[in-house]
Amino acid sequence: MIDRVHNESGGNPWFVRESVLALVQGGAVRSPDPDARRGAILSRVFQRDRPGRDLARVLATLGRTRDTTAIDTPGTLEAVAELAGLDARAGERALVGLVRDGVLVYTGDGYAFAHPLVAEALYDDLNAGERRRLHARIAELLHRQGLTGARRVLEWATHLAEGGPPAAALAAMLRAADLTRWTAPLSAAHWYGRAADVADDAGQRGDLLARQSMSYWKGSRPALALNSGQRALALLPAGRRRTRTSYTVVGAAHAMGWYDVALTVAAQQVPRADDPTALFAQRALLLAELGRPLGDHVKQAWDGLASCPPEDRIITAGCLALRALLDGDWPEAQRAVDELLGFAAALPPGARLAALESAAHVTSTAGLRARSTAMLEQAEQIHRGLGWHDIAGQNVRVQALIRRLAGEWDRALTEIQAGAGPLAEAGLLENHGLLRNIELDILLDQGRYEEAAIVLDDPPPVCATHAGLRYTMRARLALGLGDLVAARDWADRALAEGIADVVHRALAVRVLIHAAAGDRDGGRLAAARLDEESANGTPRARMSADLAMGWAFEDTDRAGAALERARADGLPFEEARARLVLGTIGDHAQLTRAHTAFNALGAIPWRDRAARLMRGAGLAPAGALTPTERRVIELVAGGLSNPQIADELHYSRKTVEVYLTRVYAKTGFKSRVELALAVERGEL
Repeated sequence: MIDRVHNESGGNPWFVRESVLALVQGGAVRSPDPDARRGAILSRVFQRDRPGRDLARVLATLGRTRDTTAIDTPGTLEAVAELAGLDARAGERALVGLVRDGVLVYTGDGYAFAHPLVAEALYDDLNAGERRRLHARIAELLHRQGLTGARRVLEWATHLAEGGPPAAALAAMLRAADLTRWTAPLSAAHWYGRAADVADDAGQRGDLLARQSMSYWKGSRPALALNSGQRALALLPAGRRRTRTSYTVVGAAHAMGWYDVALTVAAQQVPRADDPTALFAQRALLLAELGRPLGDHVKQAWDGLASCPPEDRIITAGCLALRALLDGDWPEAQRAVDELLGFAAALPPGARLAALESAAHVTSTAGLRARSTAMLEQAEQIHRGLGWHDIAGQNVRVQALIRRLAGEWDRALTEIQAGAGPLAEAGLLENHGLLRNIELDILLDQGRYEEAAIVLDDPPPVCATHAGLRYTMRARLALGLGDLVAARDWADRALAEGIADVVHRALAVRVLIHAAAGDRDGGRLAAARLDEESANGTPRARMSADLAMGWAFEDTDRAGAALERARADGLPFEEARARLVLGTIGDHAQLTRAHTAFNALGAIPWRDRAARLMRGAGLAPAGALTPTERRVIELVAGGLSNPQIADELHYSRKTVEVYLTRVYAKTGFKSRVELALAVERGEL
């Protein structure tokens, strides 16, 4: 009997239970369970109570698009009964029977199926013809009641798509797609795809697939966008729709880390594009990432930028900015960002949103926190009106980078851990790899080397840029672990990739390696090379060059310039590093401030280095201050005089003076004003 029940139910727990209840009701099995008296639900619905079965089938079909708990609202039961072929009284009796038999349960605000499997079983029991007829009748009823509101239109379209005539169904699908394309792109993609399935004309089918591809791209589903887009390109004639679909397909393949696929599609579509400017820019970016010759693509993209269609300008300027960033040409990157934002001002909200996120991507990668933050705030305002953003995972990456720059490291790591999984699942491997690099950046600076090693074992997409960035991270890991030979080897491998942006980062690591080895001559060579190579580089690269030159050549002006820029843009880690360099080359008071800042960031290796330098300078780290010394500092910062502090602590004035002398010796500060300012800045 057990084998029979298992076979009949297919092992489904709910159907097992119902089979057993049927046996109990039939007298084959005795059970003390009082619930057994209600009988087998499926048996009652499908065989004994035809009105109840018909009503339940309607509810199961309605449940494909709405919550059936509202069945007890005025007029709803009568309408549902009509669909089941019942009058109002028969419908009410059927409802009572469904509740009695446990098919429906009262939830407090209406009725719902006791289990989703009940609704599935009821719907599956309908043959194809019955389903179509029932969906068509529901669509007709909804139309009679009035298609007011987006939800009602989508519900009507769903039922008409399942049971209406092809022409009417196609029109309903297009109406639903048009209704959702700005606020719910994945929903729009679903409707465009269904419409394409029933469209007779090849040209119309290609157009619908192109729209589906764009919607999937807006919804950050690159694999689906690539699939729909390639199907569309096989059907579309030359023209605007084909060109736009081409760069959507290229962008999707790029986001997935399929660089050669993206290059191939771009090359194939350039001859058939009504304006190939955006495709030239995309190819230039891809070739730059791969470390291959760019040809004349950059020139062609810049030449066509001013006259290309408005929607193409966003793609073109964004790719030109990123290409310039990789090639270490910050002036050109800035020019492209300015063009990008200038074009976007006159475009629809969706295009402005994409432009702002792209521009923030560029500026945050360049190390500009305040400007990137302002752009994301503008993008967020547009996002609230649209309902979608973060195309290709760009927003989550930029947010994480801004938090890293702002010193919000713990929050950045939390958000990275939350965002990395969805990016990987969506196939957005390009930005997933870049996001993990931000995570590595923080983990390495915090000395969390085991965790960093685990992240490094998760390979990024295969291209020269990603390889070079990971080699740089491996060099930093080896440096942190004290293996200077391995660190040099990994840094050299990063330099060999030849990507300018990677070269800047790798040279900055080489300076640190020489510093760890006590090799100032080697450090000077590496610093001078970094200074030369980054002459037109990003603000981040210039900051690295200033710090390197400040340490290697004991140049207080360069280190001081780095400090001022870091403070002006709110970059606490870079500020602490600048103070560390200044302290190393003579301004010992800066060591205390650097130590405190590193400690607040959790940058343990940097904090420990600052502590060693402080001890060498005869200073004590802030952590070595006694509670009484800290209390004296607080009172000084509060503006109290020595006599007032003596009264507050019940000490003699001489004792207060002794404590202040110790504080000055430990911290390196020389006056009450310096102590007060240090407290105000959070350094003590």
